[in-house]
Amino acid sequence: MKQLKVMLWFDVEDFITPEADDALLALIDMMDSLGIRGSFKIVGEKGRVLRDRGRTDILEKLAGHEICYHTEGHSIHPTQTEYLSGMGFADGVLEFERRERKGFTDVQDITGQFPTSYGQPGASWVPHVFPVLKKWGVPTYVDSHYLLSVDEGPFWYGGVLNLTRLWSTMRLEMEAENGLEEAKEQFEQFVRRAGDLQLVSIFYHPCEFSCTDFWDGVNFFRGANPPRGEWKPAPLRTKEEMHRRVDLLGEFLRWTLENPGVEYITALESCRYETIDPLPITKEDVSAMAAALTAGPDYYLRGKRPLCASEVLSLFARSTLGLHRTPELSYGPEKELPSAIHTTAAPRELAEAVMKQYDRVLGYKQLPVLYRIGENLLNPVDLFENLRRAVAEGIGADEAMPLTAGTTSLQPVRHINTSYDWAKDWIIFPEGLDASGVVRHALLQTWTLKPALYD
Repeated sequence: MKQLKVMLWFDVEDFITPEADDALLALIDMMDSLGIRGSFKIVGEKGRVLRDRGRTDILEKLAGHEICYHTEGHSIHPTQTEYLSGMGFADGVLEFERRERKGFTDVQDITGQFPTSYGQPGASWVPHVFPVLKKWGVPTYVDSHYLLSVDEGPFWYGGVLNLTRLWSTMRLEMEAENGLEEAKEQFEQFVRRAGDLQLVSIFYHPCEFSCTDFWDGVNFFRGANPPRGEWKPAPLRTKEEMHRRVDLLGEFLRWTLENPGVEYITALESCRYETIDPLPITKEDVSAMAAALTAGPDYYLRGKRPLCASEVLSLFARSTLGLHRTPELSYGPEKELPSAIHTTAAPRELAEAVMKQYDRVLGYKQLPVLYRIGENLLNPVDLFENLRRAVAEGIGADEAMPLTAGTTSLQPVRHINTSYDWAKDWIIFPEGLDASGVVRHALLQTWTLKPALYD
C-alpha cells in the first residue's frame, strides 16, 4: 500500500491585524477535531503580539502542534535578501544570526517549544541561513521557493534537510468555484503518481482566512517601510466567511484521511522517513566516485547514500592518505578565482591541503578560495579534479603528477534558477532589487547540495 505522509504547515505572520489571531485559533480547533498535528511557522513579532494581547488560549493550544520559525519581522525592510545580497558568505551568516536570534529565542520562550524548522518570509530566500540553522540545531527547512530545486524532491543543502518546492505541493483554492473538487482531484493525482512513500506539502496563512488582502502588501509594498504607529490592518472578511473557509479546509482534510495510507506528520517527523544507507564507504566506492565524476564536482549516490560534492572531496583526500573514509561537509568558498599552476604535485600534497587548509563559518569548515600547494594555487574545483584523477588513475600518493586547471566546473549549480525574477515573485521587494549577491552565494554553496531519498 502506498504511504502518503502529509505535512500541513502555516506561516503565522500577520502581527498587525488582530482578527488573524481568531483565524489561527479556528484553524487549530479544526485540526484538533481531526487529530491532525500541524507545523506552525511563527514570526518573532507575531509571537510577542500573541503574548502581549493575552492570547493564552492560542498559545496553550499550540502546545499540541509543532512550532517552527519564520524570521523576526517578516516583511519589515530590509528583508533578508535585501540586506545580505551585498555581503560575503561568512560575514552574512554572522549578520543573519545577529538579526534573527532574538525572534528565534522569543518564539521558543513564548510557545515553550524549540522551533524544529524554518522557512523564509515570502520570496526572501538566502543561503546564509543554513549554517545558522545548523548551529541552532534546527533540522529542517520547510517552505516553497523557485530559486533552488532538486528535481522537485527533498534535498540537503547547507547541512539542513530541505522540504521545499516539492512536486507534491498543493492548496485548496478557496476562491475557486469548484475548489474542493479540484483539490480532491489533485490529491488523487498525487496518490496515482506516488511511489511507495511520498511526502505531500499543504500550506496556508491564517490571515488568508480572516482578510481579503495580505497584511504586508498593505504596509510594506515595494519597499515601503512606514513607522510602527502608521501600520494599517488588512481589510477583513466577515466572521462567517472566515469560519466558512476554515470549515471548507476541514472538509478537505477529513476527506484525505479517508484515503488508505494517508498520515499527517510534522516537519520534524518527516526526518524519520528518509532512507539512509548505513553501510561503510569502501575504497572501491571512492574509486567508483572518481571514475564517475569526470565533469567536475557533483553530488554522488552510493546506493541509497547521497554524498554532496564537498563530502566526496573529503573522501578522495581521506582515501589517498589512508584515513578512515568518513565524509565531511564543508561549506562552499567565498568566491571563485582562477588557479595558478607552476609545478607538478603529488596526490598526497593535494589530499593534505584538503585536510589542513580551510576557512571557518560559524566554526564549521568552509572551502578556501585557493589552496596553496607548493608554488601552485588551486581553487576547489581544480583541486577536486586533480585529486579525482589521481584516485581514478591509481597514481601513487607520492608520485609527482602534472596539474590541470579550468577543465571542469561545479556541476550542482544546474539546480539554481539564475533567471529567477525576485521582484516579480514578491510584491514586498523594492522594484529593481539586486539579488545577484544572493544568487552568487547560492551557486557556490551547491558544494553542499545532494538529494534526500524517500522511498
